[in-house]
Amino acid sequence: MNKKIIIFCFSIFFLACNKEEFLFNNPSSKETGLVFENTIKPSDELNILDYLYYYNGGGVALGDINNDGLLDIFLSANQEKNKLFINKGDLQFEDISLKANISGNSSWNTGAVMGDVNGDGLLDIYVCAVVGVHGFYGNNELYINNGDETFTESAEKYKLDFDSYSSSAAFLDFDLDGDLDIYLLNHAIHTQESYGKASLRYKRNEQTGDKLLRNDGDSFTDVSETAGIFGGINGYGLAISIADFNQDGFPDIYVGNDFHEDDYYYINNGNGTFSDQLKNYFGHTTRFSMGNDVTDINHDGLPDIISLDMLPEDELVLKTSDGDDNIQNQKLRTQKFGYHYQFTRNMLYVNQQNSPFLETALLSGVAATDWSWSSLFADFDQDGEQDLFISNGIPKRPNDLDFIKFISNDQIQKKLNNTKLVDKEALQLMPSGKVRNYVFKGTKNLEFEDKSDRWISNKKGVSGATALGDLDNDGDIDLVVSNINEEVSLYVNQTNDKSNYLRLKFDYPLPNAFGIGTKVYSYHQGELQFKELYTVRGFQSSSEPVIHFGYGSVQQVDSIKVVWPNMTYQTLKNISVNQQITISPEKTKPFNYESLIKRSSKLFKKVSNDLGINFLHKEDNYTDFNRQKLIPYQTSDRGPAVAIGDLNMDGKEDIYFGGSKFNPAKVFLQKDSLYVEEKIQIIANDSINEDVVALIADFNNDTKNDLLVGTGGADFYDKMKPLLDAYFIQTDTGFTKEQLPKYYENASVIEAYDYDNDGDLDVFIGNNVVSGDFGDIPNSYILKNNEGSFSLLENQPFQNIGMITDAIWDDYNSDGFTDLILVGEWMSPKFYKNTMGSFVEESVIDSKLKGLWQQIIPFDIDKDGDVDYLIGNWGKNSKFKATEKHPLRMYYADFDNNGSTETILCNYKNGSYYPLLGLDELASQIVSLRKKFTTYKSMAGKSINEIFEKSILNKATIFEVHTLASGYLENENNRFEFMPFVNELQVSPISSFLEYDFDFDGKKEILVSGNYFGVTPYHGRFDSFPGALIFSRDSIVLGNKLGLEFNQKAVKKLNIIKILGKPYVLATINNDKAQVYKLTH
Repeated sequence: MNKKIIIFCFSIFFLACNKEEFLFNNPSSKETGLVFENTIKPSDELNILDYLYYYNGGGVALGDINNDGLLDIFLSANQEKNKLFINKGDLQFEDISLKANISGNSSWNTGAVMGDVNGDGLLDIYVCAVVGVHGFYGNNELYINNGDETFTESAEKYKLDFDSYSSSAAFLDFDLDGDLDIYLLNHAIHTQESYGKASLRYKRNEQTGDKLLRNDGDSFTDVSETAGIFGGINGYGLAISIADFNQDGFPDIYVGNDFHEDDYYYINNGNGTFSDQLKNYFGHTTRFSMGNDVTDINHDGLPDIISLDMLPEDELVLKTSDGDDNIQNQKLRTQKFGYHYQFTRNMLYVNQQNSPFLETALLSGVAATDWSWSSLFADFDQDGEQDLFISNGIPKRPNDLDFIKFISNDQIQKKLNNTKLVDKEALQLMPSGKVRNYVFKGTKNLEFEDKSDRWISNKKGVSGATALGDLDNDGDIDLVVSNINEEVSLYVNQTNDKSNYLRLKFDYPLPNAFGIGTKVYSYHQGELQFKELYTVRGFQSSSEPVIHFGYGSVQQVDSIKVVWPNMTYQTLKNISVNQQITISPEKTKPFNYESLIKRSSKLFKKVSNDLGINFLHKEDNYTDFNRQKLIPYQTSDRGPAVAIGDLNMDGKEDIYFGGSKFNPAKVFLQKDSLYVEEKIQIIANDSINEDVVALIADFNNDTKNDLLVGTGGADFYDKMKPLLDAYFIQTDTGFTKEQLPKYYENASVIEAYDYDNDGDLDVFIGNNVVSGDFGDIPNSYILKNNEGSFSLLENQPFQNIGMITDAIWDDYNSDGFTDLILVGEWMSPKFYKNTMGSFVEESVIDSKLKGLWQQIIPFDIDKDGDVDYLIGNWGKNSKFKATEKHPLRMYYADFDNNGSTETILCNYKNGSYYPLLGLDELASQIVSLRKKFTTYKSMAGKSINEIFEKSILNKATIFEVHTLASGYLENENNRFEFMPFVNELQVSPISSFLEYDFDFDGKKEILVSGNYFGVTPYHGRFDSFPGALIFSRDSIVLGNKLGLEFNQKAVKKLNIIKILGKPYVLATINNDKAQVYKLTH
């Protein structure tokens, strides 16, 4: 056969085999009869310049309104009439809007939800509207189901005819009296009154404030004020999720607010009132909160949350869009106005049961999905893991930076205020925001895999409200998506019989016939799946009142526990898959919600008086970014120093705490049962220094402990005296200050060891950065000790090796000599063999392993008898992206030839390296870029090779990071392979390890702490790591389960202190109060 023909045939065969069918197909309205388009026509009188929520769209509500076993569709519109479509089977739909009398009389409808308002077992429809602004008229409308495919509008009768700025509504039985109450979600509009302090939320406004409406049978009563529901003029409510977040049997509420107002996390107190607990359970939230949804993503039986924002993935859009606050504005919002930390990206909150949530969206791969409206969790491919669908798009992008620059011009502002003449020009400057939707496949390790290219069409559009249910009764989950200026989309799932499922419907006693609030725990082959029935999800929509589970190839479910809203339960066993089951309460028993609380052993108990250690570290006001605007993170906030040792020769260990700049160090002496602060004047005199690390030891062999303090702070520079480390010798009468060699560095670690076996302690001092010149490599030294007098051991292989953060002395090669191991930022772990006081670097790691390493400790984590090394890194929950093949890069050079260096960080994306920062940020340091790029669009989407001349880049030093994961170096015959920790330990930088037998079982464990806040708002805050206790490679327990309170704390150092022979854990925290924990075993 002709060779070309063979190759051609093989190519066709290969392409055919590799062509993966979409998981969803999109039949047209001609095929289905689902003819609906939410058409919005801007005019000179009304457009997005006049009404900021002009493009939020309408709603979607799914439910079987005629109880024929087929799922019907209700669609609300903004400028069009509402429509109701009856499902006739085989994906055929009939428009019965006129017959049903649901077209509506309001001029601007928004969200639409279905629920049984009057408790007759039929689904009613509640439609929200915006009324009282820009000439919008009407009111929220309630369509009571008559049971014959007709409805009677009854909002006034039930006192639900609100004429406010409504976004959506949610059904819940908040008081557990058996009927369904309503939470009405309203939104504000920008006025002078809507800006101000967070306390605005306490002053109720009827048009913008949310409402909690109690069902009293014949009508609803507004109980918002007495229930503790905020109703201020600053409440920009766009989304709501209901779930029993704390698993006490009462439904709680999560509300997503747009703009400056915080989200609300209402915990149900069980007495008809709610308490907003947002700041207690969330270290930060989305800034422009859009849609949200709830499900259990990690099989622990707890409801997790996603909240959407508008961070683009596409480089062009990303660099032309307004994003996060600057540092000064954020400080103003949080410290002066009382708002919480907010950042412009999606957030994924993993429930930690009565402890603060882990926030993992960046790690999980779902942080950037552009202008995102609705998020819906479901097991679309029925493999037993929760997947995620996100709808996207806006016709015009009002956050486009070139547009903002145009309308910010004073002359343009005057014209906008006084005439409509510039409206058209302004609207034309807004680029299109048509984008594709996203769908992610869930996995077992908190990560999601982007399947948008393989599961759904890549068609760009403007999709908003989305609801899910089984439209064709084949068992899998379909979607209905409302679009703007395009026909509504059906996403018909093609999983069919490829994977197994169960659908659960509930026949619960009236007036809650659909069993809203029912919880289901499914168990198969040792795996738990949990779901809770609330239909209002995503954005301005409600979904089918059914619970769906996927099981992959599993044929039988071991058991299903159904917990009813009245706190009773029943259990079904040995259930065959691939069926729909209707469950009614039968032989129920009282359910004990205490049984859901995971009672792990609390190894740590916070000591209320901290044993007298009343130390509060106060960081000084220096901000690194004011001097070097493009650095990746601060280096001035690495303190405080802490050291443990006997400082007064009484045989008891005391504590030294270093001070920040202009704050003196503090010493706490141990007395009989407490510590007492003692001022040592000569030590306190060094208050101008920033004390970063310290060590207490006997350096001159006189049996008295001395003190060595490493200074830094990255504020002082060149040969300023505060950069000189301090050395205090203890004598019979106190302390005297002795001289050290004069090296001017920013210290990061001090580790003592007699490396030359001459009988006195030598010291390795590692240094991290050069002040004002991030990227320049500091010198690190061994201070050679000669009877208490130190000299520099220079010209060693590690002297200029990198930005050191930690060091240990350990015999890694088992040759009987204690060696030196270093870790640092933008470098690999370094191993230096010590041969009789001479050091040589050895290559003992088999892969590229440059990281932003923070800590190292020896520990046999795999219990095979040799020593491994745990190493703390930056973590994977970051906008930094790094792999061995495509490392994170930092270009270090004088880009504008002004005598000062700059650093530009770049991520790899689609074949090129792109700066993380945009034009404003880059040009704030490299002013010449303003001349080269006169618009944001002119630079957006350009790689670093396109932004800067080749000659400049050729002069740059390129730093790289191959992994951001924390993990351990596994020892295999004195060679080491890196193994990452589980993802729960990757949410924040790890800052400290502590080895001890914490449970007194004769085996040592490693306590881990972290979190870090020294980044710009672009990066957010690394605040949700609760600490962890590592027993072994396969046994790691998060600190919140053990009694630790490390969330939202930047824990700098962990130490064991002993008083009266009992051990305690001392946690020293940057810019916060130190904590002391008792070991309970």
